[in-house]
Amino acid sequence: MSFTPRAVKSTAAATSLARPGEVLFVREVRRAELARLDSTLRRRLCDSGITRWHDIEALTTVGGGRRWAVDRLERFAWSVMLAAADAFGTGDAGARDHLLRLFDRWAKGRAMSRIRGDAVDVHYAVDRTLLPAVVAWWLVRGDPTVPPQVRRRVDAWLGERVAESVRFRTSLPPESLVARNNHALLGASVAAAWAALDGDAALLEHALRVSRDVMAGMRADGSLPAETVRGARALWYQRHALASLVVIAEIAAVQGIDLYRPLPDGRDLHRAVRFLLDAVRDPRLVWSYARANVNPGPVRNWYVQDLGFLVRRPSGRHYMAWSEIYAARFPDRPETERIAAVLADHGPDFRPMVDEYGGGNLSCLFPQAALRAVSANSTRSPD
Repeated sequence: MSFTPRAVKSTAAATSLARPGEVLFVREVRRAELARLDSTLRRRLCDSGITRWHDIEALTTVGGGRRWAVDRLERFAWSVMLAAADAFGTGDAGARDHLLRLFDRWAKGRAMSRIRGDAVDVHYAVDRTLLPAVVAWWLVRGDPTVPPQVRRRVDAWLGERVAESVRFRTSLPPESLVARNNHALLGASVAAAWAALDGDAALLEHALRVSRDVMAGMRADGSLPAETVRGARALWYQRHALASLVVIAEIAAVQGIDLYRPLPDGRDLHRAVRFLLDAVRDPRLVWSYARANVNPGPVRNWYVQDLGFLVRRPSGRHYMAWSEIYAARFPDRPETERIAAVLADHGPDFRPMVDEYGGGNLSCLFPQAALRAVSANSTRSPD
C-alpha cells in the first residue's frame, strides 16, 4: 500500500525498520498495559463519555477562504481522536464502529483531495488533520471486524493524501521559512507516521532528515531559530515544533532509531525542552530572538509571551499533550518533573490531554505519567 512520491524514493537512504506496522508503540503491549490500569483511571484517561457518535460529511475541497471547511476538518480530527482512544483504551465497540464508518465515508468521498487558495495554509490544515487520522486508523486497522474492502479503501485514501503532502513539502524552496519551521515538522510527522504504518523505509528516512535538519539548526541554548523569531508567540511556536519533534523521535524509537541521542556538541531535544521551560519561567530569555517579530500573530508586544498553550483550549485540545510521550520515555528526567509542575500550576486537572499535533488522546495512549502521579498521591501521608 505504499504511495511514496518518486522524489523521496529516489533520494532517501535505506533504513531498516525494526517494527513495520507499528507507529507510536507496540499496540498489543500497550493494550495489555491499559488493561492492567485501575478501571477508574482508565476511564478518566480514555473514555470520551460519548454514547452517540455523529457522522461528519466528507470534505473533498479544502481552502478557498471557507472557514466552515476548516471547522469540518477540526470536527473530523476531534472525532477520530476521541473515538480512537475510546476504542483502543476501553474496547468500546460503538466508538470503533463509528471510526470505521467515518473513515470509509471520507475515503469514498476522496476527502481533502482538492486544494484551493493559499496552498501553504491549506496544506498545514490538511497535515494537522492527517496525523490524528493516520494514528487513529493504525489503532483500529487490524481489528478483525474491519471489512477487507474498507481496509483497502482507507489505506489507499490515506496513502494518497500523505503522498500529496510530501509532494507539496518537497516542492517548497529550501530557503523558505515554511520549509524549515514547524510547518515542515508537522508534515514530517505525518510522513513518519504513515511510513511506520506502511513499512516504507524511504519515506521514514525523508521524515527523519527533516527532524535532523531542524535539530542541527538549534542554538546552543536550545532555542529554535525559525520559531523564536515569532514575537509574542516565540514560545508558542517553540512548543509547536517540540510537539512534532517528539512525535517523530518516538516513531523513530519504535523502529529502532534514536533521535533523542545528543548531537556531537551535546545539543539534543532535552535542551530544546529545557529552553521552553526556562523561558516560560523567565521570558527575558527569548526577548533577543522574539524582537524580530516575524509573523507574530494578533499581538505585536514581544515582551509579553503568549503562554496559552499551558492550559486546555476552549476547543478541548491541550497543546502540551506531546509531553505525555516525553514523560513516558523519560520518567526520571528533571524536565519531565518540571513540565508536570508547570501544567499543574496552570490547571491541576489537565488530563486527558488531546491534540492533533501529538496524534490524539496522548494521556490515554501514553498513560505512564498519569499512573505515576496517582501512585505518588496515594503514598503521601494525609495532611
